[in-house]
Amino acid sequence: MIVIIDYHMGNIGSIQNMLKKIGAAGTISSDIEKIRTADKLILPGVGAFDQVMANLDRLRLIPVLNEKVLDRRTPVLGICLGMQLMTK
Repeated sequence: MIVIIDYHMGNIGSIQNMLKKIGAAGTISSDIEKIRTADKLILPGVGAFDQVMANLDRLRLIPVLNEKVLDRRTPVLGICLGMQLMTK
């Protein structure tokens, strides 16, 4: 299952539409358990870095994203700002 991370900003609907167009199933979620069980992740990229990081922190998504990507090596596609969010 592909999970599009919903951090309450970004172009998530457009990403889901493109997945449908290519025949891939994707779900939009900020639910920690859905993210934890995802096979692949997409981190969208619209918004201001500081606000997005604050949203990810408020939604308590940073630890599960670190776990999925760094520890479990789950494939992640960061789009624009989504890619920048994954750097130090």
